[in-house]
Amino acid sequence: MVVFDFDGVIADSLGICTRACIHAARQQGCTRPLAENPFAGLEQVSFEGLAAKLGLDTRAFAADACSYLEHCQEIAPVFPGMAETLQHVASSGRLCILSASPRSTIEPFLQFHGCYEHVSVILSRDIPGGKAGKLKALQRAAPEPVTCMVGDGVSDIAAAKQAGIPPVGVAWGWQAPELLREAGADFIADTPVHIVGIVAAL
Repeated sequence: MVVFDFDGVIADSLGICTRACIHAARQQGCTRPLAENPFAGLEQVSFEGLAAKLGLDTRAFAADACSYLEHCQEIAPVFPGMAETLQHVASSGRLCILSASPRSTIEPFLQFHGCYEHVSVILSRDIPGGKAGKLKALQRAAPEPVTCMVGDGVSDIAAAKQAGIPPVGVAWGWQAPELLREAGADFIADTPVHIVGIVAAL
């Protein structure tokens, strides 16, 4: 089984998620502008992580951001080549999405882009717990070994390492590949197709 993060790895959703964060910040009276990529330097790449950096109520911020996403009619693009990569990976084993986004955002995206049938398991923010704990639980419950975790944030790399799973970073995500290497990524995929080769070698 191969585990993929969603935002920044599969979905080119930075713009939508940034707008969700602007909305959530305004709900708490914070009107100062956010960076073009407000997630770039976070240790915890999540709505809660950004709220903590901004000094805002993390729970309310995340709830408001998720509410924005759930009511948003826009569906993010899929990164070029990623749909084909998911299909290829799923053809030789099970595929899991582990994300801090709500399931109500992930499922419509997968259906819209024709990827839903390739995904066996979705572990979204609707399921309590952090990514490391969910990865450990997945290892215990999955009918096959977890091969690797593919992510674009240092928190993805850290969660994989805590769970004893090889971490694979991507070069096109929300955080720079240099940060992912420093965090301990075993591999950096330069393109979605590169993921196929990395998975085959593990």
